[in-house]
Amino acid sequence: MGGSAIAGNLAADLAGPGSITPIRVVRDFHIPGISGPLGPDAGPKPLVVVCSFSGETEETLAMFDHARSTGAPMAVITGGGALAQRAAEAGIPVMTVDAPGEPRSAVGYNLMLLASLLDRIGVISVSDQEVTEAVEAAGSMASKVASEVPSEQNPAKLLARDLVGRLTVVYGGGNLSGMALRWKSQINENGKSWAFAELLPELLHNSVESFPGGAEIRQRTTALLLKPHQPTPELESRYAALGETLDCSGIEHRIIAGSPGGHLAQSLSMIVLGDHVSYYMGLLNGINPSETPSIDLFKKRLSDPDTGY
Repeated sequence: MGGSAIAGNLAADLAGPGSITPIRVVRDFHIPGISGPLGPDAGPKPLVVVCSFSGETEETLAMFDHARSTGAPMAVITGGGALAQRAAEAGIPVMTVDAPGEPRSAVGYNLMLLASLLDRIGVISVSDQEVTEAVEAAGSMASKVASEVPSEQNPAKLLARDLVGRLTVVYGGGNLSGMALRWKSQINENGKSWAFAELLPELLHNSVESFPGGAEIRQRTTALLLKPHQPTPELESRYAALGETLDCSGIEHRIIAGSPGGHLAQSLSMIVLGDHVSYYMGLLNGINPSETPSIDLFKKRLSDPDTGY
């Protein structure tokens, strides 16, 4: 759930459409498609990787128990809590996230642990050179968007200033599909602002019909097109068509291109940029970006149904 789940989407993007092994991210209490126990004649068994930064997320713990009851092979990525304890008691491999801060701030750790696991079992291929390239790309982006960089030279501050008070729609495709979800959730949590995410090419088959309607909404909406550095010809043509359609509808939009390099380098650098944009949005809104009072209230309400708002 939340910041612990997005690494799954980013890892699926690393695998790409050419992967022979499907990767599915589940945000729920149960895992569709598996029921137990899975006997020796059940055929190929899915590997279930259970991710929770806190190790206390109710939905994730329920998925852990569900997967364990089926006998499916499992691994756990967590910072501790009940999930780490249950995995240790069951003899399930645990990869530990050792990072400070909130779950959403640990996405890089989650992604690299998950990518390493998937690389070792042959689902994706991530070389040491690609990791080095990605870390350098993230560092380069961090130097451009750091707090000490003046607004006039800081792309994250400039974009945050333009997005505050507006409805943000984040579009992504190809290896930046999961990144659209990441930016959306960061703008929600850190920026304390409305944002939604949709994916190419799907949105061209439905959402574009809404563009001409609602003049007031169109005037207050900014679309962000997260575009891979080297999209396929099919995807390139659809980004172009989307931009033209937004122009015709009078909807403000920006194209934010991935940095040169491989998919992992684009992911890490785009994470850094989006996180800083959302952080600066929170500051401009006069709210502590780290605090999540509405989420905390929601969790309290669930833990004690008799507590009113």
